Amino acid sequence: MERREFLSNMGITLAIVCTGGLAACGGKGDDPTPDPPGNPPGNPPGNNAKLTVDLATQLTAVGSSIISGGVVLIRLAASNVPASFSAVTSTCTHMGCTLSGVNGGIIECGSSCGHGSKFNSDGSVNMGPATAALTKYTVEISGNTLTVK
Repeated sequence: MERREFLSNMGITLAIVCTGGLAACGGKGDDPTPDPPGNPPGNPPGNNAKLTVDLATQLTAVGSSIISGGVVLIRLAASNVPASFSAVTSTCTHMGCTLSGVNGGIIECGSSCGHGSKFNSDGSVNMGPATAALTKYTVEISGNTLTVK
């Protein structure tokens, strides 16, 4: 094989590898319907609750949050009524990774994806590259027990 033929073949091979790598980099893209989370630990089978919280011991301060069972749950106000809480999916709509935390009421997609999308507490996009909002869940309260469905 001559040098010219070898370099030509290497160039074609490199172009194919790079093109495949770029296609893989896109991930899931902006998927407005992320995969539903599984049954969280401690949630009996058949119970359609995504997350259950004891408000006597958890989320006692306004601004506190929990990420568990596929849910980001944030306390927005002091009273124990459903409107005082926001519950959204913990799966980023841009690349499908798990959201990393809540900072100042802003839900962040951190280092696991590395793209830096941010969402408001209601699930709407605060900063891209994500363009689709997070799925909202229903909050129900009975006594001190909050249930996300």
